[in-house]
Amino acid sequence: MGTAAARMAGLVVWSNVALLALAGVARAGNEDSFLFGDHASMMAGAVIATASGTGATWYNPAGLGQNVRGRLELSGTAFTLRLRRIPDGLQVTGPQDARQAIKSTQLFIVPSSIVWVRQLRPHVSLGLGVFVTEQDIFRFDGDIQIPRDSSGYSNNVDGQLSGTILRYHLGASIGWQMGSRLRLGASVFAVYEKHDEFRKLFADATSGGDFETTFLQRLVDAEVSRLSFEVVVGAQLSITDHWLLGAVVRSPRLTVWEGASTDNSTSLVSRGPTVSAVTLTNVDHTLINNAGTGLTMPPRIYLGVARRTSQYELALELDVRPPIFSELRAARWAINGRAGYLRQLNATNQLGFGLFTDRGGYAPPRVFPDARVDYYGATVGWKRKSRVKLRAGERATTLLFSTTVAVRYALGFGESTTIRFDYADTAATGRVARIDDARVDVIYHELSLYLGTSLEF
Repeated sequence: MGTAAARMAGLVVWSNVALLALAGVARAGNEDSFLFGDHASMMAGAVIATASGTGATWYNPAGLGQNVRGRLELSGTAFTLRLRRIPDGLQVTGPQDARQAIKSTQLFIVPSSIVWVRQLRPHVSLGLGVFVTEQDIFRFDGDIQIPRDSSGYSNNVDGQLSGTILRYHLGASIGWQMGSRLRLGASVFAVYEKHDEFRKLFADATSGGDFETTFLQRLVDAEVSRLSFEVVVGAQLSITDHWLLGAVVRSPRLTVWEGASTDNSTSLVSRGPTVSAVTLTNVDHTLINNAGTGLTMPPRIYLGVARRTSQYELALELDVRPPIFSELRAARWAINGRAGYLRQLNATNQLGFGLFTDRGGYAPPRVFPDARVDYYGATVGWKRKSRVKLRAGERATTLLFSTTVAVRYALGFGESTTIRFDYADTAATGRVARIDDARVDVIYHELSLYLGTSLEF
């Protein structure tokens, strides 16, 4: 029974770690996977100093102080393609060695935002918005098949992780024009997050030792939901008629409620002609993916400068996030930059370009499921406006419609961990040894098509 117990413990450890490895790589593009509003989508989000339309509700509420009309904007990502691959993510050594990459390729649609802005009185406007700040649909698969050799050893391992990650920001913003050059604003957001996962692992091994067959099944169903709050304050200053400065502080994320549940079942059966069969069934509810309540994400500080004329807009900005409040997600300083250029082609058409970084503050990967990936990318977009005159007596003399099409591409460089299991002595002892985790370089890809439409009245 001692040998069986040793083997059993080894396989259970294997099942835990292998599936957690798949869970770890399910991260998407850090905190800035999507762009909100026509203006930001064409300039890689570099609008802290110049935002004045519906996008100001998210990027800098101070910009609402410039608004003089009512606005309604709907924006969405027609598709997002995410390609993620970890070379040699799962490895088995023993009488025969095998290794395989773990990968996920997913294409999905994201309804990015809906925003309504209304002028309350001269120089004061209110904005209400719903933003999808994260949506990830993933499915990672691993399948290693080792055919039977002359000693009788074979091994078939099949694992899968699938699930979704969602995060919504719902909030209100207000902006004031304080004199001719200074604008101030503030926003309050409720943040709802939901993370669902289903994991499964099957391992079927044979050997020439006492325990000829060993079958393992592991099923995990996990769900986490949480409610948090964030506060944003911002300012814009027109230094001259063409030069502008912007500053924004986004508060730490305060999580006030979290609900989590995990159903985890493991079954193990080992048989041999000269030993008693060993059968194990275990169910536990140890939580995974939970983060707890309190301050769960650090603050962010944005500084931007821009030059804007009747023909073009050029903007640069810096985003800084300190390493506080989360040892896993904010273990290092995260410093990001964005640059955007917008050209007025004629009275109705605009063309924009942008460059950005999306570096996370994750801790260096150590053991499964750790991973850390930093993204670098570009955007290009086109916007067309059309004006419709209204009859006399209406509140506004015209309606302004606009349509925007933009493309965002991000290339991610980073590290993930791999893990290796050794079956070299399984036939004699029934034991499976776990070898220390190692790091491997990974490259991820994200491609998104943005579609937006807005109405100014």
